[in-house]
Amino acid sequence: MLRKTGLLLFALIALLLASCDKVMQNLGGMKMDSPEVLEKAKELAKSQFDASKWKIVSVDWDEESGQGELEGNVTSIRFYMIDQDGKAWQQTFIASLGWKAGDLDETPFAKGDKLDNPKDYPALDLEKLSGEQYTKMIEDAKAMLPKSYKYKSLDMFSINTYDKEPISFTLNVVEDGKETVSNAGRTSIVFYEVRFTADENGKLTMKE
Repeated sequence: MLRKTGLLLFALIALLLASCDKVMQNLGGMKMDSPEVLEKAKELAKSQFDASKWKIVSVDWDEESGQGELEGNVTSIRFYMIDQDGKAWQQTFIASLGWKAGDLDETPFAKGDKLDNPKDYPALDLEKLSGEQYTKMIEDAKAMLPKSYKYKSLDMFSINTYDKEPISFTLNVVEDGKETVSNAGRTSIVFYEVRFTADENGKLTMKE
């Protein structure tokens, strides 16, 4: 259920704060747990993919890693699509580059536990998930955490059309009173990753 991870804190606090400010500026302040990221995904889906040529079947977005981890800033949104010939592709849009599109890459698709042939995957309709539902799902997941753990950020969120539990996301949490460890003059934040899934009816499950 809880996967332990460490994040190094740099001693030069001024440099760290300046770097965080730069990250926030580059990413436009868009947070992983804000409905803004869902609206951005909807906008990109409509503006970047011709529905007559591409069938979007999955989309996910991620928090920045490394120094910006636990800040909750969106770093990218990635789409998986099926073309008219049944081939699978992926394309990522980068927040710090003004949502510039990355390369369009052909990719193998893992079999879903509901459907296993990409040609049979239905198109993903992001409009069925509202910003209010998105926010509530995350808040409900926070409420399911053990009492001794505190939410820090949303690490990733994904939704697809081929799994029985089409929604999956991960919360980063810390344990009260045990947030940091020090060794050899360096201090690290100790946090854990807790994964949740939601079925087609929105029922949440915290995974072991």
